[in-house]
Amino acid sequence: MVLFNKILASRWLLGALLIAFTVSGFGIALVLGEDPGFGLSVWNDMANGGPFNQLAIPSPMDITQNKELFLTWWSPGQYAIPGVLSYVLGISISTASIWVTLLFSVVGLVGWYFVYQKLGFDELTIGLCLFLITTSRLFTINFLNYTGGELLLFGSQSWTIWYYLHYRSAPFKLFFGLLLLSLASFFLKSAYTIGFAALGGCAGLAFLSDLAKTRKLLTPSLVTVLVVGLCIVCYLGITQFGFVALGTSPITSTSQPFKIVWASFETLTYPLTHWFSIAEIYPQLLQRISFPFWGHWLYYGLLFVGFLGMIQLVLGTRYRLARELFVGFYVVYCGVFLLLYNKGADISIEYRHTKVVAYLFLPLLVSTLQKHSATNYQKTILGLLLVLNTGYGLSTFVVKKLEITRESATGTSGFALRHTTDEDLAFIHSVDKPENILYFTSGSMNVDATRARKLVGSIDYKFARGCGFIFDKYEGKAGKIYAFVHEAYEQLPTNPSLNAQFPSYTFRLVKTTKKFKIYEGH
Repeated sequence: MVLFNKILASRWLLGALLIAFTVSGFGIALVLGEDPGFGLSVWNDMANGGPFNQLAIPSPMDITQNKELFLTWWSPGQYAIPGVLSYVLGISISTASIWVTLLFSVVGLVGWYFVYQKLGFDELTIGLCLFLITTSRLFTINFLNYTGGELLLFGSQSWTIWYYLHYRSAPFKLFFGLLLLSLASFFLKSAYTIGFAALGGCAGLAFLSDLAKTRKLLTPSLVTVLVVGLCIVCYLGITQFGFVALGTSPITSTSQPFKIVWASFETLTYPLTHWFSIAEIYPQLLQRISFPFWGHWLYYGLLFVGFLGMIQLVLGTRYRLARELFVGFYVVYCGVFLLLYNKGADISIEYRHTKVVAYLFLPLLVSTLQKHSATNYQKTILGLLLVLNTGYGLSTFVVKKLEITRESATGTSGFALRHTTDEDLAFIHSVDKPENILYFTSGSMNVDATRARKLVGSIDYKFARGCGFIFDKYEGKAGKIYAFVHEAYEQLPTNPSLNAQFPSYTFRLVKTTKKFKIYEGH
């Protein structure tokens, strides 16, 4: 068992996995995700002389004119880093994205190594944790899809945590270094703001712990709280007024009154269920088989038992600093996302949003399961962990790679565009003319259009409207409109018809492909 653990913890094994993942990206192109598809729209406009971080879209007041949209739902790093690398090296942006994926994956893993080391875990536990991260579904997916900010933040956030742990007793270094690292992380993914708030929560918990022990208010931990608090204030001032206020964000989309969404409370168990892939396997089972009623109760029962086990494990650990760090992140992340979900923000309930909390919980879990005094029950759980995390992560990686070859076509930027055929792309290229307007209900397809004016929407119209990309009605007349409507878009009754959005146009169906209907508007 110890030898087996050492093999899994080997750095050579991690290196071999990363090389295999990377090489696969050259053989089968990375899929361009929907979110980065919006960002690359901006990059295309900037590459053609447009202003920084702005997308030119037809104005709803007069469709012959343009409206400049400042992109704030996603920060610039997701398109700027591969875009600049592509320009400097003279390679395609998809090839640049493969190298960016490898770079930020390695940097992130090294960062977590130093975090775990700082928390006092032994080399074997750290090695097992890095192996489980590398073979998890949320890591391997980065080598299937270019995930943009998700990937980039993985590479930076662990370093902000390490920096906080390392310099929390050095006020000046902590303030300036943490502020710079946090601003860089915001550039990579704006949702890092929640992570910064979590660091503040950790500092607050450490202060309260010291206060309870010493009964003294003036302690070094109080200085740390004040420094981190001042750092957060400066960070918010720069990011909110210098970036977020220029557009819309998920926070500003929470226009509904507070209403409890019971499914959102699965978030509380994600730090544990992330590693057993339960939250992903369950909905896939629902789609593929007739799930018996008792199966749903079994699933929620497992979540409840897992939640209790997670709490017990955290309370019983001997790694005090690791516990404080986990609790600080857990309270802030789960609290923020439960609030957003139940306020109707236009974001999905997914465990990728709280994966940093899972990374902080992982060494607590592994150190408990693989210790020499572990019971047969604990060894069984460790076996399940390897099967459901590693087995599921690697097998789905292979299956999805094969799926990409069947369901995607490679665009001019080198990305695989899901649910698209070569015939679809050829039609886009034939109508990609300056006098036309191209309207996409699937965000990633738009990157193959570079000359026509574009409207970049989403299958979920409400989401696209909340981002500011799409409007309910467009006045006036311009050139022809070509609308690429995904079949899933038409299946949502709340999505408006083309005639309702463009009352001055008459639309006719000109082409039907595997997943799209293409309409021409005069």
